Amino acid sequence: MHRGKFGLTLLMFSLCLFIWSCGDSDNNKTSNNDKISKAEAVAEISDYFQWPHPDDYNDVWRNPPKKFNDVKTTDEYGKLIEAAYEEGIINADDSGNFNPDSNITYGEAIEIMAEAFKQPEDTIAPYIGGANYTTADSENTLSTADFEAAFSTIKNTFVAPPYALPRQAHAAPRRYVKMYTPTPGATIYYTWCQSSDPTSNDCTEPTTDSAVYTVATKGHINHSLGFFLSEDTDSYITYKAMTVKEGSISSPIQAFTWHLHRLGYSPYNAKLMVQGTENRPTVYQIYNDAESLRPMAYYIEGSREAIVFDALFTQITDDNPNLAQYVRDNLLPVGKKLSLVVGHAHPDHDAQARNFAEAGYDIYANERGWSSRAGYYTEAQQSAIKNVDEGDSFDLGNCTLDVYALPGHQDSLVILQDKENGLIFATDIYGCTRAGSADNVNVAGLKVDRLLSFAQQTYTNYLKNNGRTDMVFTGHDETALADINLHIFEEALQQVIDNGEAACSPTLRGTTNADVTARTTLIGDMWHDGTNWIALIIGGNMGDDYEYLTNTPVNADGATTAVNYNGADGFTHYSVLSNIEIEGGELEGVDVAWADPATFTWAGEEITVENSLPNKFDPWTYSYTIKVPQENSTLTVIPTTMSTKVQSIKLNGEEVGYRSHNTVNVNDGSIITIDVVAPDNETTSSYTFTVAKY
Repeated sequence: MHRGKFGLTLLMFSLCLFIWSCGDSDNNKTSNNDKISKAEAVAEISDYFQWPHPDDYNDVWRNPPKKFNDVKTTDEYGKLIEAAYEEGIINADDSGNFNPDSNITYGEAIEIMAEAFKQPEDTIAPYIGGANYTTADSENTLSTADFEAAFSTIKNTFVAPPYALPRQAHAAPRRYVKMYTPTPGATIYYTWCQSSDPTSNDCTEPTTDSAVYTVATKGHINHSLGFFLSEDTDSYITYKAMTVKEGSISSPIQAFTWHLHRLGYSPYNAKLMVQGTENRPTVYQIYNDAESLRPMAYYIEGSREAIVFDALFTQITDDNPNLAQYVRDNLLPVGKKLSLVVGHAHPDHDAQARNFAEAGYDIYANERGWSSRAGYYTEAQQSAIKNVDEGDSFDLGNCTLDVYALPGHQDSLVILQDKENGLIFATDIYGCTRAGSADNVNVAGLKVDRLLSFAQQTYTNYLKNNGRTDMVFTGHDETALADINLHIFEEALQQVIDNGEAACSPTLRGTTNADVTARTTLIGDMWHDGTNWIALIIGGNMGDDYEYLTNTPVNADGATTAVNYNGADGFTHYSVLSNIEIEGGELEGVDVAWADPATFTWAGEEITVENSLPNKFDPWTYSYTIKVPQENSTLTVIPTTMSTKVQSIKLNGEEVGYRSHNTVNVNDGSIITIDVVAPDNETTSSYTFTVAKY
């Protein structure tokens, strides 16, 4: 961002305006001969309009970025210049250059401002060149003061036009449309229409009686083609919009069109993500361009065995491709064992599982998802499916994949980790960073505090035994994410714990006629932060009484008070730990349930499956045992409180910090205590940990 460099104080703006208005007849020249370069001028304009750079948003359907020969993305103003180029505000000369270091001329400034504000050049010219400006003066250059004064006046005179994201680029099967204007207090009025004819333009012109667009009330408006299509389908979505603000000149009406295109059929494609080595698996990402949600599956090949993780969304018909066959014919070496692991029981991730069953491959799917998909599999196929859960592992020969469970998006969700190589296969839980195509993830299957606790414990487990978290492969990201995305996930949950609904916002993912107030926690910006952002739906609608945080109606023991953390100030009552890390010993956890058991028929028998995980730290269980090897005389204790705003954390009576590392001397039978005082300075919790040497 460059506002700090370019922005002037109100006093300086007033002074510049005075000098500009009182200048001489020679293009209103000032006594300030400090010239502004084209790079500086365009960067300031680009920054004001917040045009996103193509490298700063994750959109598989965007056009390749436009480039000047003489501007690099890494230059001081490179991204801002290229963003303006992408928006069509500036153009290259006959040699493909921008000439960033040249001083901007009156003619160039008028042309660029007129294009940015969508006003005629004759309308903009007097604000830059003065009342006596003529085209003969177009090659004269502006001083910095002239430019700043003119830009300030134009911004205060004209409402900036509406801009729309994603840009109207490649055809895509679905688009979530966002409109915006940088003018504070301006209102966007719009109309829209849909047609199968690209030449049709039947949208009515917007007026001040038309619908009003804001992200808060409309989200990113969903336009998509159906889940299953038998033939190629095209549709064209057109928006017409204008911006209005009292006391300013309204923008002209702008039109935006997006081409929706769905293939009726497409073969599978595979992209190499990780090149295998003696100690590292080969990883291919598999996808199908005919799938509306475009999920990702992963082929993970070790030296002895291979796994397909997730099974995509392609409807099983005689005419559609078979994923099991595709893998066998194109990726799997002859004679190598293959298994399928289903990341979670949603149809865009397990639709092709039946083809693996029919081909005789082993299928692993967590039993907490069986009830929701029982009608999808035949009884014989159900009999062939094996349960997989946290604590399991797959030995592929030159690598091992450990299994972790992290419900929230779906009860059955499991994650695979190759600790040695830092590879994590996470299906949907850690978000989708695609800009404007699938821009949030529902994790309301767990209360936010419970999910935060599970997420922190899972990350702790990732790092055990020298584990790494270098590359995160998700169910809807074409590129691998990184360790930072795991922290962003935690940060999004943490801000809700620390601030309650004040940290929430309506969902980004709107539809044309739906309520978009679904309670969401958001970190970052999809258009400016690349893949380093997240949006999570956490349950209910903004302002309702849905319990998105835990309600403990009964005391865990006589020393604690039951708390409902929902409500206006409920989040201030958190005096519990969310995680406790022990180095030098092993915490004996408890069974933690988040939902009632499910009873259903599977493989011809009635079974009951618990929605719980064993050996977990439970924030509302206050007594634990720590198993410690006989030779260890000390432990390192790392307490993490649910709220980062607690008033006090005491370890054995001594004040310690949030996530601090504390060395404790221990013997068999030693008692370690942790006492926490909530942000309200009243609610307290006390934990005891008994050491058991072995």
